[in-house]
Amino acid sequence: MVPDASVDFVFSFDSFVHPDREIVEAYLRELGTKLKIGGKGFIHHSNFGEYVNTRRERLPEALAKPLIKAKILDWAHHRNPSMSADLFRDLCEQHGLHCITQELVNWRGRRLIDCLTLFVRSDSAQQEPTRIIRNPKFMREAARIRRDWRKRA
Repeated sequence: MVPDASVDFVFSFDSFVHPDREIVEAYLRELGTKLKIGGKGFIHHSNFGEYVNTRRERLPEALAKPLIKAKILDWAHHRNPSMSADLFRDLCEQHGLHCITQELVNWRGRRLIDCLTLFVRSDSAQQEPTRIIRNPKFMREAARIRRDWRKRA
């Protein structure tokens, strides 16, 4: 429906944090052909896969729930456990895309379970290494911006 090499920019926020790896990969495969050379994309996706094998994620739900409620552990917010920033970057490379920047952020907790990725359709130009930013203060920054905006309104 959309001609190849016809899209300048794609954007998705808060949708790609949920689908399985296969669905994310199918979108990236299409974006690798639909974006113009040099076309960019910004996708907010899960980085929960980074934590899947941690001790906390192996706790039985009956133990984890009270610890989450007591704010000793943080909740996963239904993030996709089969996706991580590293895997997203690898899938991009497989499908003709290059990640420029990835910002790993927390989402109402301490763990960096989300990732904001800016990518470009690859071409023959030399690509710089992906800039990776670990931002555990993302939610605090968002709250400050929201407060400042409300004061001005």
